[in-house]
Amino acid sequence: MSRVKTLCAMESLVEGVPQVNFVICPAVIDDCDQIYELVQEYYSEYGIPSSRQLNKDTFRKDGFESQNPSFQCFIAKTRKEEDVIIGFVLWFRPIENTTSQPLFLEALYVSKPYRQKHVEHALFEKTIQIY
Repeated sequence: MSRVKTLCAMESLVEGVPQVNFVICPAVIDDCDQIYELVQEYYSEYGIPSSRQLNKDTFRKDGFESQNPSFQCFIAKTRKEEDVIIGFVLWFRPIENTTSQPLFLEALYVSKPYRQKHVEHALFEKTIQIY
């Protein structure tokens, strides 16, 4: 799958907070470990009970290794020497192979240092563009 890359140099919503350069693109299996680390932050920050948490193997298998993944994912990555995933959005459609069906947003999360810099907005916009 080719990655569609959109470079965003966004102004912060908060005065005095530096801008951040980032790219929004579809997640691929090589991104899985970094995304899962952010998923763990998400679980912790929002108090998701362990009974509702996916383990790493299930996350990889269900979202990246399956013929019909149970979710799709876009990521936000910094544009530095080494790309660092700073946010993600997980979404799914309730019926397979249908583009006219509703899209359900499962989770949208951005690491604390990158919040209020339009990263959340860019992830959400990318998700609704596919609808």
